[in-house]
Amino acid sequence: MRPGGLIGPLLLLGGLIAAHRWLDAVEVRGRSMAPTLLSGDRLLVARLGPRVGDVVLAPDPRDEGRELVKRVVSIDAFGVTVRGDNPVASTDARTFGAIRADRVRWRVMLRYWPLDRAGVIPAAPPVVDEGGEDACTFPQALIAGE
Repeated sequence: MRPGGLIGPLLLLGGLIAAHRWLDAVEVRGRSMAPTLLSGDRLLVARLGPRVGDVVLAPDPRDEGRELVKRVVSIDAFGVTVRGDNPVASTDARTFGAIRADRVRWRVMLRYWPLDRAGVIPAAPPVVDEGGEDACTFPQALIAGE
């Protein structure tokens, strides 16, 4: 093989190494992000900072060896506040508070499995009708004595 013939394979190898540093794949476990993400969904994540509304991969503040897939609801001086789209089944910032911003380094780019649900993850959670009625359906009910 000529020395010039090595350039293509070396570039490919370099590209794969760089992609591995900036891209990763994870599998969802649990129901905290339902109906947006379901247990068994496979996600492609990229090393990008968090933005409000995005789904991110973040370390669990209670167990550094565990990672969480949650939605960013706010970013401020205290850190990144994350919550699950399914509040009934989610342990999130309501339990452990904000996560330091420098610890949230992976953003979910897309779901690649299962194929029938593959695609970009929406930036806002779907509205889930949990039933029930509004606490107060008309303003007059707020006036005492009426």
